[in-house]
Amino acid sequence: MRTRERTIPWHRRVLRARGRSLEITRAGQLFVALTLLVGFAAINTGSNLLHAMFGIQLGLVIASGVLSEAMVRRTTVACTPLAPLHADTPTPLRMRVHNPDRFTVLCVSVEIDPLRPSDATCVPVFAVAVAPQETVELTSHAVLPRRGRAHLPPLVLSTRFPFGLFVKRRELTSMQELVVYPRIRPVEPLRLECEAEALEEHGCRAGRSGEVHGLREYRDGDELRGIHWPATARLARPIVREHAASSGHELMLELARGRSGDDGFERAVVDAASTAVALLDTGLVATGLAYAGTELVPPRLGEAQKHAILRELALVGETS
Repeated sequence: MRTRERTIPWHRRVLRARGRSLEITRAGQLFVALTLLVGFAAINTGSNLLHAMFGIQLGLVIASGVLSEAMVRRTTVACTPLAPLHADTPTPLRMRVHNPDRFTVLCVSVEIDPLRPSDATCVPVFAVAVAPQETVELTSHAVLPRRGRAHLPPLVLSTRFPFGLFVKRRELTSMQELVVYPRIRPVEPLRLECEAEALEEHGCRAGRSGEVHGLREYRDGDELRGIHWPATARLARPIVREHAASSGHELMLELARGRSGDDGFERAVVDAASTAVALLDTGLVATGLAYAGTELVPPRLGEAQKHAILRELALVGETS
């Protein structure tokens, strides 16, 4: 995924300090230019009316800065994922905007900081008004591009209140560390049904030794000695054997050693995660996970088992 970038011209970057940034809008540029013109005209002509207009315009600029700072100064935002995070998949977020002050907060939004580019994305949300000592709940969606440990993209609380001349932003504190599960792709129903029926009929699980359980396409990391050459020649693509070991209705998914970020390894992780979720959703096959010959999750059924496998797959390969 391409890094999200937004270039703000230098003449619109006015202030960035202590977690604050102030950006001049197009309307603000015109208003400031008009204010300067009125000021020069007042100096040259000595007209009291122009001096008064110049003072009013300066007052509006100052009031805009003071009021916008009041909107974002103490307002807090708490973000909570409403579902497990999967890589490259939109996940709903609940954003709780709390106003601890004694006056109403108006026209605030939560969005990604344009000055801190991120691969992750988050749909901006907007609150028209937050009453004193009250909390407004808003729903957004975030997309994180990679599995593993991560944080939400850098967010800011921003406002154009009161006149739309400036955009005042305050950086939000870093959120808690999250675990992003691998992306889940659809699994062919026919293939899944065949695997489940084979397990039901023969009471076997995929492993590294024993009788042949079935054939499948070669994945990066598979051992070359497992290639089934007659099927490979017939189908004109690499086909490997899956072996069976005596057991109950269990399936042990085996993942070869790899390094996080490698394309082949990431595809294998996605395949393992997708297969595990599909099998556990059927409720018929106890599914486990092994990595580089080591059992990480013993075969079991249930929703908790699904999350246990996905968590291991989210972190696998980080230190390989």
